[in-house]
Amino acid sequence: MTTINTEIQINAPVDRVFEYYTNPDNIKESWPRDIVKESENVSGQKSEEGSEMKVTGEYMGKRDEMLLEVVQKEQNKRLVTRQTEGPFQKWESTQEFQTTGNNSTRVTHIINYELPTTGKIANFLSGSQAEGKIRQGIQQAAQTVKQKLESS
Repeated sequence: MTTINTEIQINAPVDRVFEYYTNPDNIKESWPRDIVKESENVSGQKSEEGSEMKVTGEYMGKRDEMLLEVVQKEQNKRLVTRQTEGPFQKWESTQEFQTTGNNSTRVTHIINYELPTTGKIANFLSGSQAEGKIRQGIQQAAQTVKQKLESS
């Protein structure tokens, strides 16, 4: 299992940061376009426990879809999603939110994943290529959210 961890400080109140990060529609707005093409809620209330979202991505020129289920949600504190269908052997994303004073929020985003040994993504990405691409995507997404929330 590979773990990618990023942390960012956003000068915005925790409720605004949490709301933005946990809205499935914003995944495609913040992640690089060469990685995430579409994101949408497909069942249940957006980002509530048990709800599902679909993220359509592109990996080395090949489109693929990932179905994610919200497995844990603590308002303004934590959101955990897990892949139920998709290109990875395993995928779990944990976002934690902490108020740090002066209307500022620290976001820690941890992705644990395992590449499959067969299938589309295994044929196109080595472990280090996948890790580099996901790490670049998660860091760019955090910067995009920071800029958007700090300027509005």
